[in-house]
Amino acid sequence: MTEAKEHREKRIQKLQIMVADSEIEEIDDWRFTNRAASRAAAIRQLIFLGMEYWSRHENEAAELIENGKID
Repeated sequence: MTEAKEHREKRIQKLQIMVADSEIEEIDDWRFTNRAASRAAAIRQLIFLGMEYWSRHENEAAELIENGKID
């Protein structure tokens, strides 16, 4: 078992967000390309990737937000 799976936190929080149809299409495309088990799993993975990117490239990520690329 990988270290990540050994230390997996129990999921007790529910998060609801509103997204555009185009965003769902992109998420679903990403899901199928990356063989995520479900849409929820794909979104969790994308959140993880975004947080990792932010921690490694904070200035570039901040620019994306400031320039309206991410809202």
